Amino acid sequence: MNQNENIFSLEKKLFHQTYNRIPLEISHGEGVHLFTKNGERYLDFFAGLAVNALGYANPRINDAIIKQLDKFSHLSNSYISDIQVELANMLLKYSGLNKIFLTNSGTEAVEGVLKLLRKYYGSDKKIYALSDSFHGRTYGALSLTGREKYKKPFLPLLDGIQFITFNKINELEKYVDENTAAVFLELIQGESGINVVSTEFVDTLLMLKTKYN
Repeated sequence: MNQNENIFSLEKKLFHQTYNRIPLEISHGEGVHLFTKNGERYLDFFAGLAVNALGYANPRINDAIIKQLDKFSHLSNSYISDIQVELANMLLKYSGLNKIFLTNSGTEAVEGVLKLLRKYYGSDKKIYALSDSFHGRTYGALSLTGREKYKKPFLPLLDGIQFITFNKINELEKYVDENTAAVFLELIQGESGINVVSTEFVDTLLMLKTKYN
């Protein structure tokens, strides 16, 4: 790094400005706190966008990671490994589901579901998402996202996707019928604020799911 350049200007020079970065140079984390190179301590409410909920530098987690790194850090899905099967078994046990497909991110999971829907139903049935939702930045996931500022530069997006107003039960009952393939929802919306889906909305959706299979 050029001595006349600080890390913030260098970051702008090297990276596409896709994200609004917080102007802090992080040195390390401990528990639920992050520390800057200037010695400032911050309580981390981001938690890696809610995927790092176990905190930083937990000795048990670090030991498990090092133990795994001594074996291998990554295998393609062309191989079977005991640790992956053990994880799958645990996730299925607590989710109540019977099959699993592992992806790298939420947006990939959404793309996978869209492909399954298209394979199973073809293009005849409708897909619904909720207003103010955020499902990812890939093409299909973006089509399900209700935040126009993310979608506008990439129009037109996928056909056959419509939106129901968040927590509006009457709209849910109006639109969901035998011609519905799926309804995508986040139980807690984070991108547009902390919006929690009501119990009544979820119960109605489950009833419609059973009614229309």
